[in-house]
Amino acid sequence: MTTIFRPLRLAAVLTCVLAPALRAQTATITRATQTSVINSVIDRMASSYIDADTGRLIGDHLRARLNASAYASLSNPAQFADVVSNDLRAINGDLHLGLRYTPEGQGAPGGGGPSNPRLINYGIGRVEILDGNVGYLEITGFAGAPGYEEVVGDAMRLLARTDAVIIDVRRNGGGSGEMSHLVFSHFLPMIPVPTIRVQRRGAEPVLRTSVATVPGPRRTDVPLYVLTSQGTASAAEEFSFVLKNRRRATIVGSRTAGAGHMVNSVPVGSGFVLSFSITRVTDAESKKEWERVGVLPDVDVPTEQALDAAYAAALRTITDKGTDDLRSRQLARLIEVADARRKPATVDLSRLAAYTGNYEGRVVSVVNGTLMYGRRDGALREPLVPLGANTFGLGALRLTFDDSKGAMHLILRQANGTEITLKRGP
Repeated sequence: MTTIFRPLRLAAVLTCVLAPALRAQTATITRATQTSVINSVIDRMASSYIDADTGRLIGDHLRARLNASAYASLSNPAQFADVVSNDLRAINGDLHLGLRYTPEGQGAPGGGGPSNPRLINYGIGRVEILDGNVGYLEITGFAGAPGYEEVVGDAMRLLARTDAVIIDVRRNGGGSGEMSHLVFSHFLPMIPVPTIRVQRRGAEPVLRTSVATVPGPRRTDVPLYVLTSQGTASAAEEFSFVLKNRRRATIVGSRTAGAGHMVNSVPVGSGFVLSFSITRVTDAESKKEWERVGVLPDVDVPTEQALDAAYAAALRTITDKGTDDLRSRQLARLIEVADARRKPATVDLSRLAAYTGNYEGRVVSVVNGTLMYGRRDGALREPLVPLGANTFGLGALRLTFDDSKGAMHLILRQANGTEITLKRGP
């Protein structure tokens, strides 16, 4: 029997698994404390790990390592925790397994980020409207503490009038499954859609669904792209996994981390906290999971190129839906620049230097090997993307440097067909 369960108020969440374990401290750890902590970890793995047999195997491995004096030289408790974490993961590669040292008075167990989620805007990072009316939202973590609903709603309202949306979770190590569900539900129908099946040890599976009421506008038809990397883990993988399986988003980037369990954190003595998996999570329909295998992208590109690849794809989708001639030309130019950023033309540094100067108020300079353009002296200078030997792109604007008349000129061409030629001053 499968239980329909919507709010899923678990103490454990699909949490961040990639935060650094080490922190500066001066405490030391004795062999007796190591033994006590390891025994506590072994007991917890035997009693509560999602798979009983695997939990015992992991415990046996830790006991063997302890008896072999593998930790005897580790007097630094944070270093001890780091080594034990690697040993915990050695049997089955579960990235949610880990031991952390949290000195008294230095934050909540398992920290690594601000204790006040408001300081990181609940994980909602950059929210922008890119050229071509493409929305961009970076989510660096799902910090689902009280108040996150309002922040999510604010971000979605800002993107409400865009013609396509890109959501970037390349740097998102996880967090709250509740927040993940709230965000992706904005792109699914109002009628709840089955999303994942959650299986606890010795219990009936629980079926999760999307959220019927969301704080921002519902965008069920907007072209949607999700950017991923090997740093995309846990709840961020759930986010990508559900949207891909429901055929609601195109995943662009690289395979995700493969951390597909829900996790609990418990103290195991002497300032140490154990994180361990308590559920298995699978797709609501196919029963497939992303544990160890990750979420595979639909468009496999190097992580650093994912945004440009998704941006170009979004612009092409907007173009295919039909636009007027002027906007079609603008979009085509934006696509050309996005593609060129992925495979830029090579321009010799000496040639770039030859283009610098003041062109009747427009300023061209070279900064760290990149040609920069300012619309007036003292204005913000923006990087130009090389499109050929002497032509560069800045959004839909084209800049061509021409010295065929004995002096360097800058020709500015807009998508609407207007053209200005500017002579370089002394």
